[in-house]
Amino acid sequence: MGLSRAAEDRPTPSEIGGLIGSVSTFPCMKYWGRKVALMCAAVVYTFGAALQAFCYGRLGMMYAGRLITGLGTGSVTVIVPLYIAELSPPAIRGSLVGIYEINNQLSSLLGYWCNYIVNEYIPPTETRQWQISLAVQIIPSTLLFFAALFILPESPRFLVMKGKALEARKVLAFVRHLSVEHEYINTEMDEIQEAIQRQSKPLTSHPPSKLGIFRELWWKGNRNRMFIGLGLMAGQNLTGINGVNFYTPTIFKSIGFSGTKVVLLASGMYAVVKSIATIFSLVLFIDRAGRRKLLITSSVGTSLALWYIGGFVTARHVDLTRPQEKSVAGWVAIVCIYIYAAFFSFAWNGVVWVYCSEIFPTRIKELAVCLATACQWLFQFAVARASPYMLSALKGGFFFFFAACITIMGVLVWWLVPETKGRSLEGMDDIFGTPYGAVDRVGLELKSFRRERGLGKDGEEGDVKGKGGVRAGEEQIVKAEEV
Repeated sequence: MGLSRAAEDRPTPSEIGGLIGSVSTFPCMKYWGRKVALMCAAVVYTFGAALQAFCYGRLGMMYAGRLITGLGTGSVTVIVPLYIAELSPPAIRGSLVGIYEINNQLSSLLGYWCNYIVNEYIPPTETRQWQISLAVQIIPSTLLFFAALFILPESPRFLVMKGKALEARKVLAFVRHLSVEHEYINTEMDEIQEAIQRQSKPLTSHPPSKLGIFRELWWKGNRNRMFIGLGLMAGQNLTGINGVNFYTPTIFKSIGFSGTKVVLLASGMYAVVKSIATIFSLVLFIDRAGRRKLLITSSVGTSLALWYIGGFVTARHVDLTRPQEKSVAGWVAIVCIYIYAAFFSFAWNGVVWVYCSEIFPTRIKELAVCLATACQWLFQFAVARASPYMLSALKGGFFFFFAACITIMGVLVWWLVPETKGRSLEGMDDIFGTPYGAVDRVGLELKSFRRERGLGKDGEEGDVKGKGGVRAGEEQIVKAEEV
């Protein structure tokens, strides 16, 4: 296409699109639901991919396509983890939300090997070489659109918020493979409705204003979740992963690999390692070991690998702009790149998305997840823009910088991030504190009171009906709160 290497690698349009898309998804999700938001994102992404594939050398169309696909990708990164979390039972929620990141890694793997095959069998002088790689993007987005249209149910929590409790009950029964009157469905609906009813009540201590829901983000009980969510999303990029991802071929060349075929093969294996580590982590460990242990373990492994690579580049005066001769220390550095990829994918790659999809109250969930995801895109943009300059100017310091960041983040996770495995979405208030005052404490105690007695079946309008002892118990709890 006549692009310079810098222009080919420049991630800016897609990163900006992702940032805008993650924020702009909020009203669509809140008012029209997760299904409609997914379909809109799929249409936007497909249009952007088509622009790229059929731009015929027009750089303006190529950059516009990158920006538009970024919009779609940014929306999907908000919607999909949240949607899966709202449909998942607590015991396996981590693994189910993790499927999103597993598919991301498999898509990256497909992209790496698609590029390798195209480069191997199609001459670089033919436009088909890059058109095929770009056109492949259209397939998954088209499948997503039709899946959302014909197969995927709406989120039960969104349906309850819109007063459609019966539809929500049917969705839960469908995804749990139980009857609509099953006791498990009754209990789950009871929790969802009580939480949404509590959170929908205005509090005199927090009068409504034009800022509305934006103020609620920083109420006590919410602000700690916001700081953790924003911090984890920023921390994911401060591992340096996007800089390493974008410039993996350059790094491999500098350490000793040579030739386009060899570099593409090494990059493809890098994607394989990330995919395998992600699958092992999110399928086997996240709901057993928990989120905290995985994040801390990942921080230790990634930081040690980067400390070594930085030391090698500094000690050997490796020029990251020119290929170097192979050496034993160089081979160890190459192995450390794969170790880094494996440990990053073991937790920071997927666990962060799981954690941020589950910790926020239903009332502010859409906005909070949008802002946390926007923070991820913002830092991804910053790291992607800064990485080539850091690689050129800092040499080994590039790796030292991110190794230090990961070390600090591991300490902060150990100190500040609580465990959430096995908790229901409505049970997160027990961990982080309730943002809705005494009303919430009453609600939480009533929920425990009802559970102990096997009561609490919901009606169509979302009322939780109890008799006799339950009513007396409610009065006792409320009186105790008033005292």
